[in-house]
Amino acid sequence: MKIIIAFILGALLATGITFSVMQSNSSTNAITTERAADNETLISAIREQSPQFRNAPIRVYRELSEFGFSGFYEISIGGQGMVVNSAGNHAVVGDLFQLEGVTNLSANYRNTLLAESARTEIANISSDLTIEFPANADVPELGTLYVFTDPTCPYCQRLHNEKEAYAAAGINIHYIPYPRTGLDGGRDYQQLVQIMCADDQAQAMSDFKDGNANNRYTIPGDDTECRALVQQGFEMGQRIGISGTPFIIKSTGGVLPGYSPAQTIINQMRSNR
Repeated sequence: MKIIIAFILGALLATGITFSVMQSNSSTNAITTERAADNETLISAIREQSPQFRNAPIRVYRELSEFGFSGFYEISIGGQGMVVNSAGNHAVVGDLFQLEGVTNLSANYRNTLLAESARTEIANISSDLTIEFPANADVPELGTLYVFTDPTCPYCQRLHNEKEAYAAAGINIHYIPYPRTGLDGGRDYQQLVQIMCADDQAQAMSDFKDGNANNRYTIPGDDTECRALVQQGFEMGQRIGISGTPFIIKSTGGVLPGYSPAQTIINQMRSNR
Protein backbone atom coordinates (compact mmCIF):
# COMPACT_ATOMS: atom_id res chain seq x y z
CA MET A 1 0.00 0.00 0.00
CA LYS A 2 1.59 3.25 -1.17
CA ILE A 3 -1.04 5.77 -0.23
CA ILE A 4 -2.08 6.94 3.20
CA ILE A 5 -4.27 9.74 4.40
CA ALA A 6 -2.44 11.57 7.16
CA PHE A 7 -4.39 12.66 10.20
CA ILE A 8 -3.30 16.19 11.04
CA LEU A 9 -4.53 17.48 14.37
CA GLY A 10 -5.76 21.04 14.77
CA ALA A 11 -8.62 23.31 13.90
CA LEU A 12 -10.18 22.90 10.49
CA LEU A 13 -9.22 26.39 9.52
CA ALA A 14 -5.57 26.15 10.62
CA THR A 15 -2.88 27.03 8.12
CA GLY A 16 -1.31 24.08 6.29
CA ILE A 17 2.37 23.19 5.96
CA THR A 18 4.44 24.73 3.15
CA PHE A 19 5.90 22.41 0.52
CA SER A 20 7.90 23.03 -2.64
CA VAL A 21 6.34 22.91 -6.09
CA MET A 22 6.53 19.76 -8.22
CA GLN A 23 5.27 19.02 -11.69
CA SER A 24 1.67 17.84 -11.91
CA ASN A 25 0.59 14.60 -13.53
CA SER A 26 -2.23 13.97 -15.98
CA SER A 27 -4.83 14.62 -13.27
CA THR A 28 -4.15 18.36 -13.54
CA ASN A 29 -5.86 18.62 -16.91
CA ALA A 30 -8.62 21.20 -17.34
CA ILE A 31 -11.75 20.52 -15.34
CA THR A 32 -14.65 19.49 -17.53
CA THR A 33 -18.07 21.09 -17.33
CA GLU A 34 -19.46 17.91 -15.77
CA ARG A 35 -16.74 17.83 -13.12
CA ALA A 36 -17.22 21.52 -12.35
CA ALA A 37 -20.92 20.85 -11.77
CA ASP A 38 -20.06 17.93 -9.47
CA ASN A 39 -17.71 20.19 -7.52
CA GLU A 40 -20.40 22.81 -7.02
CA THR A 41 -22.80 20.11 -5.83
CA LEU A 42 -20.23 18.92 -3.28
CA ILE A 43 -19.54 22.45 -2.05
CA SER A 44 -23.27 23.05 -1.61
CA ALA A 45 -23.59 19.78 0.34
CA ILE A 46 -20.73 20.76 2.67
CA ARG A 47 -22.26 24.15 3.36
CA GLU A 48 -25.65 22.56 4.03
CA GLN A 49 -24.17 19.94 6.38
CA SER A 50 -21.97 22.47 8.23
CA PRO A 51 -23.50 25.94 8.63
CA GLN A 52 -20.23 27.26 10.08
CA PHE A 53 -18.71 26.87 6.62
CA ARG A 54 -21.42 28.72 4.71
CA ASN A 55 -19.18 31.75 4.15
CA ALA A 56 -15.81 29.98 4.22
CA PRO A 57 -13.77 29.63 1.01
CA ILE A 58 -14.12 26.02 -0.16
CA ARG A 59 -12.14 24.58 -3.05
CA VAL A 60 -12.49 21.11 -4.57
CA TYR A 61 -9.20 19.89 -6.06
CA ARG A 62 -9.90 16.41 -7.40
CA GLU A 63 -11.67 13.10 -6.99
CA LEU A 64 -9.32 10.41 -5.64
CA SER A 65 -10.38 7.28 -7.53
CA GLU A 66 -6.98 7.04 -9.26
CA PHE A 67 -5.49 6.43 -5.81
CA GLY A 68 -8.05 3.78 -4.84
CA PHE A 69 -10.43 6.13 -3.00
CA SER A 70 -13.42 6.20 -5.32
CA GLY A 71 -16.10 8.63 -4.19
CA PHE A 72 -13.72 10.68 -2.03
CA TYR A 73 -12.59 14.20 -2.84
CA GLU A 74 -9.58 16.26 -1.92
CA ILE A 75 -10.67 19.75 -0.86
CA SER A 76 -9.67 22.71 1.27
CA ILE A 77 -11.76 24.81 3.61
CA GLY A 78 -10.22 28.11 4.57
CA GLY A 79 -6.85 26.85 3.36
CA GLN A 80 -6.94 23.60 5.39
CA GLY A 81 -6.63 20.46 3.31
CA MET A 82 -8.89 17.47 3.92
CA VAL A 83 -10.58 14.51 2.24
CA VAL A 84 -14.40 14.31 2.22
CA ASN A 85 -16.94 11.78 1.04
CA SER A 86 -19.29 12.59 -1.81
CA ALA A 87 -22.14 13.43 0.59
CA GLY A 88 -20.02 16.13 2.19
CA ASN A 89 -20.82 14.99 5.73
CA HIS A 90 -17.62 13.18 6.75
CA ALA A 91 -14.01 14.33 6.46
CA VAL A 92 -10.48 13.29 7.31
CA VAL A 93 -8.30 16.31 8.00
CA GLY A 94 -4.92 16.03 6.35
CA ASP A 95 -3.08 15.24 3.15
CA LEU A 96 -2.60 12.30 0.81
CA PHE A 97 0.89 10.77 0.90
CA GLN A 98 2.79 8.27 -1.21
CA LEU A 99 4.67 6.22 1.34
CA GLU A 100 7.49 5.40 -1.04
CA GLY A 101 9.67 8.45 -0.54
CA VAL A 102 7.10 9.95 1.86
CA THR A 103 5.88 12.30 -0.86
CA ASN A 104 3.04 14.67 -0.01
CA LEU A 105 0.89 14.29 -3.13
CA SER A 106 -1.71 16.76 -1.89
CA ALA A 107 0.77 19.58 -1.32
CA ASN A 108 2.43 19.00 -4.67
CA TYR A 109 -0.92 19.11 -6.45
CA ARG A 110 -2.11 22.23 -4.61
CA ASN A 111 1.14 24.07 -5.26
CA THR A 112 0.99 23.21 -8.95
CA LEU A 113 -2.49 24.74 -9.14
CA LEU A 114 -1.32 27.76 -7.13
CA ALA A 115 1.59 28.29 -9.51
CA GLU A 116 -0.70 28.13 -12.54
CA SER A 117 -3.17 30.61 -11.03
CA ALA A 118 -0.37 32.92 -9.87
CA ARG A 119 1.26 32.98 -13.30
CA THR A 120 -2.03 34.05 -14.89
CA GLU A 121 -2.70 36.79 -12.34
CA ILE A 122 0.82 38.25 -12.32
CA ALA A 123 0.86 38.47 -16.12
CA ASN A 124 -1.88 41.11 -15.90
CA ILE A 125 -0.88 42.94 -12.71
CA SER A 126 -0.95 46.74 -12.66
CA SER A 127 2.15 48.60 -11.48
CA ASP A 128 -0.14 50.71 -9.25
CA LEU A 129 -0.84 47.62 -7.17
CA THR A 130 2.78 46.83 -6.32
CA ILE A 131 5.44 48.47 -4.15
CA GLU A 132 8.90 47.92 -5.57
CA PHE A 133 12.21 47.38 -3.83
CA PRO A 134 14.55 47.20 -6.83
CA ALA A 135 17.69 45.17 -7.35
CA ASN A 136 21.01 46.94 -7.14
CA ALA A 137 21.85 48.67 -10.41
CA ASP A 138 25.45 47.44 -10.45
CA VAL A 139 24.64 43.70 -10.60
CA PRO A 140 23.08 41.56 -13.35
CA GLU A 141 19.34 41.18 -12.88
CA LEU A 142 18.37 37.70 -11.74
CA GLY A 143 14.59 38.08 -11.60
CA THR A 144 11.64 39.32 -9.58
CA LEU A 145 9.74 38.17 -6.54
CA TYR A 146 6.07 39.08 -6.33
CA VAL A 147 5.19 38.87 -2.65
CA PHE A 148 1.71 39.05 -1.14
CA THR A 149 2.48 40.76 2.14
CA ASP A 150 0.99 41.99 5.40
CA PRO A 151 3.05 44.42 7.55
CA THR A 152 1.81 42.76 10.77
CA CYS A 153 3.01 39.29 9.67
CA PRO A 154 6.24 38.27 11.48
CA TYR A 155 7.51 36.21 8.56
CA CYS A 156 6.77 39.09 6.17
CA GLN A 157 8.90 41.26 8.43
CA ARG A 158 11.68 38.67 8.37
CA LEU A 159 11.59 38.57 4.57
CA HIS A 160 11.70 42.37 4.47
CA ASN A 161 14.79 42.38 6.68
CA GLU A 162 16.54 40.41 3.92
CA LYS A 163 15.72 42.88 1.13
CA GLU A 164 19.36 44.01 0.86
CA ALA A 165 20.45 40.41 0.21
CA TYR A 166 17.90 40.12 -2.58
CA ALA A 167 18.94 43.46 -4.07
CA ALA A 168 22.61 42.44 -4.01
CA ALA A 169 21.72 39.21 -5.84
CA GLY A 170 19.92 41.11 -8.61
CA ILE A 171 16.39 40.32 -7.46
CA ASN A 172 13.57 42.87 -7.49
CA ILE A 173 10.83 42.61 -4.87
CA HIS A 174 7.31 43.71 -5.78
CA TYR A 175 4.99 43.72 -2.78
CA ILE A 176 1.25 43.20 -3.23
CA PRO A 177 -1.03 44.23 -0.33
CA TYR A 178 -2.81 41.29 1.28
CA PRO A 179 -4.51 41.74 4.68
CA ARG A 180 -4.57 38.28 6.26
CA THR A 181 -7.71 39.01 8.29
CA GLY A 182 -9.63 40.26 5.28
CA LEU A 183 -11.25 43.59 4.45
CA ASP A 184 -13.16 44.16 7.68
CA GLY A 185 -10.89 46.87 9.06
CA GLY A 186 -8.37 44.91 11.14
CA ARG A 187 -4.96 46.30 12.07
CA ASP A 188 -3.34 44.71 9.03
CA TYR A 189 -5.94 46.21 6.72
CA GLN A 190 -5.64 49.68 8.25
CA GLN A 191 -1.85 49.64 8.00
CA LEU A 192 -1.98 48.58 4.36
CA VAL A 193 -4.41 51.39 3.56
CA GLN A 194 -2.03 53.86 5.20
CA ILE A 195 0.88 52.43 3.21
CA MET A 196 -0.97 52.62 -0.11
CA CYS A 197 -2.02 56.21 0.70
CA ALA A 198 1.54 57.30 1.56
CA ASP A 199 3.52 59.60 -0.74
CA ASP A 200 6.47 57.20 -0.41
CA GLN A 201 4.89 53.75 -0.27
CA ALA A 202 8.22 51.91 -0.05
CA GLN A 203 9.33 53.95 2.95
CA ALA A 204 5.95 53.47 4.61
CA MET A 205 6.17 49.70 4.07
CA SER A 206 9.61 49.66 5.68
CA ASP A 207 8.50 51.84 8.59
CA PHE A 208 5.53 49.64 9.44
CA LYS A 209 7.46 46.39 9.09
CA ASP A 210 10.38 47.74 11.12
CA GLY A 211 8.11 49.15 13.84
CA ASN A 212 9.08 52.75 13.08
CA ALA A 213 5.79 54.16 11.81
CA ASN A 214 5.14 56.01 15.12
CA ASN A 215 1.81 57.52 14.01
CA ARG A 216 3.63 59.14 11.09
CA TYR A 217 1.09 57.95 8.56
CA THR A 218 -2.59 58.81 8.40
CA ILE A 219 -5.47 57.91 6.16
CA PRO A 220 -6.64 60.95 4.13
CA GLY A 221 -10.23 62.05 3.93
CA ASP A 222 -10.57 60.67 0.42
CA ASP A 223 -9.08 57.21 0.78
CA THR A 224 -11.16 55.51 -1.89
CA GLU A 225 -8.23 54.78 -4.19
CA CYS A 226 -6.04 53.41 -1.39
CA ARG A 227 -8.74 51.09 -0.13
CA ALA A 228 -9.48 49.96 -3.68
CA LEU A 229 -5.83 48.93 -4.14
CA VAL A 230 -5.85 46.90 -0.91
CA GLN A 231 -9.08 45.26 -2.01
CA GLN A 232 -7.61 44.45 -5.43
CA GLY A 233 -4.58 42.82 -3.81
CA PHE A 234 -6.76 40.78 -1.47
CA GLU A 235 -9.10 39.66 -4.23
CA MET A 236 -6.18 38.68 -6.46
CA GLY A 237 -4.77 36.55 -3.65
CA GLN A 238 -8.15 34.91 -3.16
CA ARG A 239 -8.41 34.11 -6.87
CA ILE A 240 -4.98 32.47 -6.74
CA GLY A 241 -6.02 30.54 -3.64
CA ILE A 242 -3.46 31.70 -1.10
CA SER A 243 -4.19 31.18 2.59
CA GLY A 244 -1.54 33.28 4.31
CA THR A 245 1.46 35.56 4.01
CA PRO A 246 4.06 35.84 2.76
CA PHE A 247 3.10 34.18 -0.50
CA ILE A 248 5.99 34.37 -2.95
CA ILE A 249 5.84 34.08 -6.74
CA LYS A 250 9.19 33.69 -8.50
CA SER A 251 9.57 35.11 -12.01
CA THR A 252 11.90 32.19 -12.76
CA GLY A 253 9.06 29.78 -11.99
CA GLY A 254 7.18 28.36 -9.03
CA VAL A 255 5.61 29.66 -5.85
CA LEU A 256 6.43 29.48 -2.16
CA PRO A 257 3.38 29.56 0.15
CA GLY A 258 5.36 30.77 3.14
CA TYR A 259 8.73 32.12 4.21
CA SER A 260 12.07 30.68 3.12
CA PRO A 261 15.50 32.17 3.84
CA ALA A 262 16.80 34.60 1.23
CA GLN A 263 19.77 32.47 0.26
CA THR A 264 17.52 29.46 -0.37
CA ILE A 265 15.33 31.46 -2.74
CA ILE A 266 18.33 33.08 -4.43
CA ASN A 267 19.83 29.66 -5.09
CA GLN A 268 16.52 28.38 -6.47
CA MET A 269 16.24 31.32 -8.86
CA ARG A 270 19.81 30.86 -10.05
CA SER A 271 19.13 27.19 -10.71
CA ASN A 272 15.96 28.00 -12.67
CA ARG A 273 17.42 30.63 -14.97
